[in-house]
Amino acid sequence: MISDFFYSLYTIIKSRLFITCVVIFALYGIIIFRLFGLQIINEDYYKKTYIQKAERTIYTPGTRGIITDRNGNVLAYNKLSYAVIIEDVIKSSNKKNKILNEIIYNTVNIIEKYGDTVSVDFPIVTDEDGNYKYTFTSDSTRLRFLEDMYGKPLDNKKHTYSQASAAETFKFLCETKFEVSDEYDEEMKYKIIAIRYNLFLNSYQKYVTLTIAKNVSNETMAAIYENEADVKGVKITEQAERIYNYSEYFAPIMGYTGTISNEQLEEYVEDGKDYIATDIVGKAGLEASLEDVLKGTRGEEVIFADSTGNKLSTISKKESKAGNNVSLTIDLNLQLSTYDLLEKEIASTLVGQIVNYDVNPDADNEDDSHPIGIKEIYFQLLNNNVVSINRLKKKKTPNEEKIYTKYSASLDTVTNKIKNRLLNDNVKYNDLSDEYQDYDMYIYNQLKDEGILLSSSIDRDGEEYNKWADGKISINDFLKHAIANQWIDISLLNIKSDYTTTDETYEALVDYIYNMLNNNVSFAKRIFYYRIYDGTIHGSEICMLLFDQNIFKMNESEYNVLLEYNNIKTYNFILKKIKNLEITPAQLALDPCSGSVVVNDPNNGDVLALVTYPSYDNNKLSGSVDPKYWSKLINDESDPLYNRATMGLTAPGSTFKMITAMAALEEGILSNPNQEIATKGIFEEITPSPKCWIYSSGHATHGSINVKEALAFSCNYFFYEMGYKLGTDSNGDYNSDIGLSKIKKYADVLGITEKSGVEISETEPSFSTISSVHSAIGQGSNSYAPVQISRYISTIANGGKNYKLTLINNITDSKGENKKDNKPELENTVECKESTLNAIHEGMRAVVTKGTVKNIFTDIKVDVAGKSGTAEENSKRNAHALFVAYAPYKDPEISVVSVIPFANKSGNAAELTRDVIKYYFGELNSNDIATKDVEASNQDTHD
Repeated sequence: MISDFFYSLYTIIKSRLFITCVVIFALYGIIIFRLFGLQIINEDYYKKTYIQKAERTIYTPGTRGIITDRNGNVLAYNKLSYAVIIEDVIKSSNKKNKILNEIIYNTVNIIEKYGDTVSVDFPIVTDEDGNYKYTFTSDSTRLRFLEDMYGKPLDNKKHTYSQASAAETFKFLCETKFEVSDEYDEEMKYKIIAIRYNLFLNSYQKYVTLTIAKNVSNETMAAIYENEADVKGVKITEQAERIYNYSEYFAPIMGYTGTISNEQLEEYVEDGKDYIATDIVGKAGLEASLEDVLKGTRGEEVIFADSTGNKLSTISKKESKAGNNVSLTIDLNLQLSTYDLLEKEIASTLVGQIVNYDVNPDADNEDDSHPIGIKEIYFQLLNNNVVSINRLKKKKTPNEEKIYTKYSASLDTVTNKIKNRLLNDNVKYNDLSDEYQDYDMYIYNQLKDEGILLSSSIDRDGEEYNKWADGKISINDFLKHAIANQWIDISLLNIKSDYTTTDETYEALVDYIYNMLNNNVSFAKRIFYYRIYDGTIHGSEICMLLFDQNIFKMNESEYNVLLEYNNIKTYNFILKKIKNLEITPAQLALDPCSGSVVVNDPNNGDVLALVTYPSYDNNKLSGSVDPKYWSKLINDESDPLYNRATMGLTAPGSTFKMITAMAALEEGILSNPNQEIATKGIFEEITPSPKCWIYSSGHATHGSINVKEALAFSCNYFFYEMGYKLGTDSNGDYNSDIGLSKIKKYADVLGITEKSGVEISETEPSFSTISSVHSAIGQGSNSYAPVQISRYISTIANGGKNYKLTLINNITDSKGENKKDNKPELENTVECKESTLNAIHEGMRAVVTKGTVKNIFTDIKVDVAGKSGTAEENSKRNAHALFVAYAPYKDPEISVVSVIPFANKSGNAAELTRDVIKYYFGELNSNDIATKDVEASNQDTHD
């Protein structure tokens, strides 16, 4: 029986079924043991590990607050739209760059296929020739960018990466850092690099997305969804887009928003603020200065996600909150009308400067004027890209074909002559004609910009470089020296052999230069300049391009007049178009082409209008920068990004004389306001001896006058003497420093020597440090922005109360509940005799009633007090024109400061100020301004 049992057991054990069962039970045992370990013994460890891998946080930006004017008109708001975002979900490998670049390529093609635009911030842009340029506003920011990109010490024995050109850096990013294939064209490379750069900035953070296109169409959205397999990590999301109303009028005040930079992020985090790398923040203007007020609270949703990033479940969620709303002190209608008046006055002044003959820019004119030759106008239509040289190549009209033929013939002659000289002659730079010196310097600069001549390698202390800098050698010698010292990137010269001699490399470089000159728009502009001036290309032909290229709507009668090639008729055509603002001063970018006006309430410091001309469309910079538009702005010679009202320092000229008058009266130089000084034409107490403006008019003088009359007629001699006597010590010796310290005492209390208080970027003012005699009339080294002059004039207007200026009326939360009313901030009250202020007020009133601008203010009903001023900055250019005023005279409601750089005559600024005051008091309306004629104006006033 026992034997039978063991036999049966043996039989079972030997059976396949038993073996199968043992294996199954063993496997189940292992599984049970493993589950016990996972869920019981190591529960905490594995739970934590799972969460680290699958948990992610989705951030929702808080909506920025709305900005309105003082009357509730909306200036900045938010609009929901759909955007394309990308996240780097590609695992690290030696193929990552290739895969990610292909994803970006596919995404860009989808976006652009349906008419949408890829737009991301990138600190390198292309100019009109396709050359790369940095956009940095500070050298420290540029160096930080280079450190991030090169990832190594910038300077060593072989390389000076801190001097790397934009072209060099872009090449490094393409070939080394991001490995962008040459299969892509240059435009696509640029877009891929721009996106890769932004993804790189956020690479230290997981699950951070980058917006690459905003406000996209339904077609783009559908295409992204349909091509998910080819665009991994790319999604559609809903975002709030920042919109600016009246953008051209308010852009310098508002600024714009953009993705936070590394520098901003570090600064905010150091200050204990809660920001992440993808936050949209204010980048300029009030958007930047009121960032803490306007920004909302970021929302956060913590989720579990699968390996592809899809949401599985929500762990926690915190809703985003809207930022506070800001009401400005600015009056919308006053801002709009003042801007339009300013543009028209600049146009009037410009028309008054244009002459129908050639002008020698080095010639001295007895009246210190610097007229603009009409040929300069024709050239600027091309030079500042009003009409397109590239369009000429298409030769769509007979005129375009005719111009292009002339240009091509000249280009061939010039480039062949340059090539022949580079290969066969050896003419020193200083021995060339002005035209060919210009061409050689262009070649040098262009080779640097294109990364052929390596800026980072040039030995700027070397003998050969300094000979070139001094014009003592030819460009041939310099370039050969550059090749020998490996300052030339020969990889860009299309040299097929790995081994070449210096001469062979030089010949390849000459071929490169020849091709470059034949293809660069900026060089074409130089050809046009010389051919317009020598008469090869007629002004009528340039003007016809305005019709050919649809800048103007075709007008057969005007076009036929231009076909007559009559110099006078073409000259009149241009003047008419400028008067009609069909061609604006900003487009021509000649003197004058810019200006600013500040209007404020002298009783509390409220800024009612803060106008800068020219301006720009900040909608195209909001959220992310449109690279083509940004390139256009930074290449525009009128510099539309520059806020002249707060940043444009200028000598105040005679508008400073009220400060000197106060110093003279309070320091006892004048015993009373009626004390007279016998004036002469030349102030001979110092050498060289300055003259009064009236002396040049037949050696006349102002005779014996008091301080009120000196202000009214802007007698320089009177104030020279005040500056001299203020600087006279107890021994009767003149000491300029003593005089400057006494004048500064009153400049300080009147508020001109400190920033105005406005809540946007403002340049630091500079009180003069030289010659109390010259400084007494607002020259010397006095330098102030219009807002700072405005604060000082307001202090005079209100009787001595020095208020800080402000742009902020009040702040409310998103529900409309008041958070802050901005109260007037009184800095100090001027302590002086009542008779002193009365004398200044009477003198400023006399300026308008019987003084330097009497004829300009005859048709205004409200009583105005004012002061004109001119300030020379450059003897080769016109003086700046200034006028300051307040009204009504007895009980001021507004003060106005107008500055037109390079307008030459302060009467132009006086006309502008008059019209602004008339509008404010209802003597002009918007229709009057719209129909106001632009006529040649060059008011001959003296100050």
